[in-house]
Amino acid sequence: MITENAVQGCKLQKSLNFSQDEELYIATSDTKGKMENDYKPFVNKILNSLSFVPDSVLDLGCGPGYIARRFSEVLPDANVVGVDISEIMISHALKSSAKIADEAQLNFSGRSLQTAGFTNNHNNNDYGNKITNNIYAMKAAERVIAVSGGAVNVNVNSDAYDLNNRLNNNLNNYGSRFHQKLRYLIANSECLPFNDNYFDVIILKGTFKCLERKAESLEEMHRILSSRGEILIFEFRKDIPEDEFLILTKDMQPQKVRSLRNKLNCSPDLAEYKYCLSKSNLSKFAEITSDGLDLKIRIIK
Repeated sequence: MITENAVQGCKLQKSLNFSQDEELYIATSDTKGKMENDYKPFVNKILNSLSFVPDSVLDLGCGPGYIARRFSEVLPDANVVGVDISEIMISHALKSSAKIADEAQLNFSGRSLQTAGFTNNHNNNDYGNKITNNIYAMKAAERVIAVSGGAVNVNVNSDAYDLNNRLNNNLNNYGSRFHQKLRYLIANSECLPFNDNYFDVIILKGTFKCLERKAESLEEMHRILSSRGEILIFEFRKDIPEDEFLILTKDMQPQKVRSLRNKLNCSPDLAEYKYCLSKSNLSKFAEITSDGLDLKIRIIK
């Protein structure tokens, strides 16, 4: 589960409601400069760190979908999936992708979902029980959002498969088209609708701090990770020494420095990471390293 304060990384702006804050986040992040200076180098850094070329990538907490989109550009033969809890983020990701690609009509049919590694077993009691506790039981999922001039009514009794079909059908009304191996999906991090051992790489950039049940989400990520796969979690270093922080930010504008301090303060500390890894029985598979202002957790299977 991802809490609603995930959008700005810590707190919503007091003057805005959740939907308005999401739109503000999208507006400030959907720029050519961000793609060139942030998303492309980030994806390149990940791929350069891997000892293999992944066949499948999951961007968990994908937001507007830019990192997933970049992975699909660099790895055109890989199945790339972006998952987020927000209907607004996923609808923007679909529309944004539609503007830059023209390969195939988006189709979240049962067959396509199964091919892409999505489970489609609604008779399984365990899966059904999890669905009742997933995203659609949350208050956030009770909102009605506007898509292409219409509305998608979110029924808390609907499962992920049904909601994503209805959301996508609405988007298809104005011709959403994008790379056939790039998918975006609304889902809960504690109940991911994918087959076991499917994804070679699972990315969380700035998402982990927003997960309400971190250990349970880690267990679910490990379930869907392939035998050779890696989970890569990126956050800011809350425990960074002050003198090191001052050195790393000495050439930045004061507003940027204040923003970074806020992000650092909102990140988990090292003890919380270790606790979550221990609770999910993943400590022996995990490596925690730091790089400047960033902290990286690598979990292998």
